[in-house]
Amino acid sequence: MSLFLPIVPPFFSIFFVILFLLAFVRRRSQLILPLLGAASFLASLSWQYQHYQTGQNAMLEMAGSPVLVVINSPPKEYPDYTQLSATVLNGPAKGFRLTLRWQHPPALAIGQHWRLRLQLKPVHGHANPGGFNTETYAYVNGVVASGQVERGPHILLQQQHSIRQQIVSQVEQAIMPYRTAPLLKALAVGERDFSDELWQGAQHSGLGHLLAISGLHIGLVFGWALWLGGWSKGLIAIGRQQQLVLILALACALLYAWLASFAIPTLRASVALIILVICRSQLATIPLSRFWLLLVALLLLLQPFWVLSASFWLSVLAVAIIFTAMWRYPLTGYHWRARLRWFLTFHLLLSLLMTLFGIMLFGGFSPLMLLSNLLFVPWCSLVAIPLLLISVFLTVLGLDASWLWPLTDKAFMPLLWWLERSAELPVWWSLSEVSGFAVALMAALLLVLLVFFRKAALILLPVCLLLLSDSALQPRHWQLHLLDSGQRQLLLLQHGRRALLYDLAPARASQDIAEHRLKPVLRQLGVRQLDYVLFRQQRTERSRHWTLLKNYQGAQQSLTLFSQQSSTDGCEQLPAVYQDVQLEVLMPTVADSCIVRITIGPWRVLLPGKIDPVTEHALINLNSDITADVLILANNGSASVNSLALLQRVQPALALNAAAFMNGYQHPANAVQQRLALLRVPLLNTADYGAISIEFSQQKLQVSSWRRQRLPFWLEKPPAIAETLATTR
Repeated sequence: MSLFLPIVPPFFSIFFVILFLLAFVRRRSQLILPLLGAASFLASLSWQYQHYQTGQNAMLEMAGSPVLVVINSPPKEYPDYTQLSATVLNGPAKGFRLTLRWQHPPALAIGQHWRLRLQLKPVHGHANPGGFNTETYAYVNGVVASGQVERGPHILLQQQHSIRQQIVSQVEQAIMPYRTAPLLKALAVGERDFSDELWQGAQHSGLGHLLAISGLHIGLVFGWALWLGGWSKGLIAIGRQQQLVLILALACALLYAWLASFAIPTLRASVALIILVICRSQLATIPLSRFWLLLVALLLLLQPFWVLSASFWLSVLAVAIIFTAMWRYPLTGYHWRARLRWFLTFHLLLSLLMTLFGIMLFGGFSPLMLLSNLLFVPWCSLVAIPLLLISVFLTVLGLDASWLWPLTDKAFMPLLWWLERSAELPVWWSLSEVSGFAVALMAALLLVLLVFFRKAALILLPVCLLLLSDSALQPRHWQLHLLDSGQRQLLLLQHGRRALLYDLAPARASQDIAEHRLKPVLRQLGVRQLDYVLFRQQRTERSRHWTLLKNYQGAQQSLTLFSQQSSTDGCEQLPAVYQDVQLEVLMPTVADSCIVRITIGPWRVLLPGKIDPVTEHALINLNSDITADVLILANNGSASVNSLALLQRVQPALALNAAAFMNGYQHPANAVQQRLALLRVPLLNTADYGAISIEFSQQKLQVSSWRRQRLPFWLEKPPAIAETLATTR
């Protein structure tokens, strides 16, 4: 309840409501169990939410106080700092995690216990199209705060070398000579040190689930161990042999999950196998539907925050689809043709339905997913992964596995080749414009048809995907996206697959925009080419200059190093007409400023960029008309500019601002907010709303916030203003 209401109710109010409902339906016994289940879930959710809030508040109140932490994952090193994840060892937040940055740290490793002084703030990530949902990740993984390590005495208390870490070191040494080392490490110990190319290949090929130890891999180990145990029935006569084989198979699966550091997907699979082993050991027969309901209910009772996880829903829905397919399309013959037909039907149904759920959760899909899974799920399940596990087993026991690792490397080479080729292909189909509710309704309808009309479902599944794909190919209106990138002002003017990028870097920025931040945005929005890239380039230590690049292929060239591109063009070389949009450079003679007004049909957008009071005064006095419907505040909303005189001359209907969350400059300034309030101009800030998108039509502007569109939207609590605004002329 506390997630949905602005004021958290008392804990026992939930029980009061449930008891009232139980009394109301006391004569309907079939409703009692569902209500008791709902009561248990809400109680667990409320308790864990209160516990999370208590831990978060305790950490935020410990400003400057020493905190005992242990590093729980490999630190990631960057040029200016090292990022690490640590678990709190003392105080009310004991057991919760922190995400920290440490500038110029000593040698760091997993298992180190430190006494640190920290500067912390609530977890807050950038909310952009195709971006990572940091807030949901924090709830699911128990991360209560993020921040940086302050300067001062830092005490290393002890260094623990766990058995798992010793195994990881042995595996790393064994796989070091091989090209497939990132894949081998990911599927052996659950640590994915992938390059950007491999990550992109995993998404384009639809094989991301295969490259992380999850329910598929835990189930494979359980199945292989069970199969090997079945061979012992004729060799060894032991009482309760079936139960013993089940327990040993479960132990092997749990050992593999431990090797993956009990990541959340492996925990879910472990719970499912424990339920299965208990039922089979007691010779209890449970229908697949009841097993699925019991599994989902138990998982949500153990960790109710998993309800916020997209991977949780993909996992349980995949299991539901598998059970439904096994029920509606049973294997009717044991001839190889019948087996092949069943295998193809099963994978077709699973891939197409999971594609629909992927569209709903991620806003797009890869057409390579069906072919990739048909090729590599059987290959990895039957050949590659068993070879890898045997190699790891021999290495851990200290036996000679040097003859087996090269064979394992060759077994994974086809998968590596496929991922590298997939990364080069623009095969991600963005369907961000398609309503998630429409996709969910379509998936539900297809599941109903699957239950009652088997053949109709198989025919309608590809038809639905074709209709959704066709909707993505339809021409769109012009869109302007103000991305959520901290104090950096990034604007993307998009029409279909082409766009113009405006990048205003902060004065102290020493690097160009990070590729991992911009590239997912372009992929999610379906942008293939940046016709113009206008960015503020540093020429000397104190001098910056605007540079214009033309026909920049975002899919083929790096988005990280704009400043290394040679170009003599500047802001004044912007074309007067870009497709059917007018671009006006209002102050072409100012070297460090690029003031642009965009006219899209009847609408105008003013981008002052980076200006000083002198330039602002010249802009007001030297231009007879600077009116605009949308104003992007100059200098991130600084009070030294954005004067009342400028706002009165522009007469905007809406003001947008790019600023970092809890930034030290306190942007946008209170004085600017008061000026806008005086003129009754609404202000949307990226720190509160994430990326802000405007869709232009002849009749109205449709303004939407990406932070409010993300699931779960009830965790996001920006200031009281509608998440979607419509401004009409």
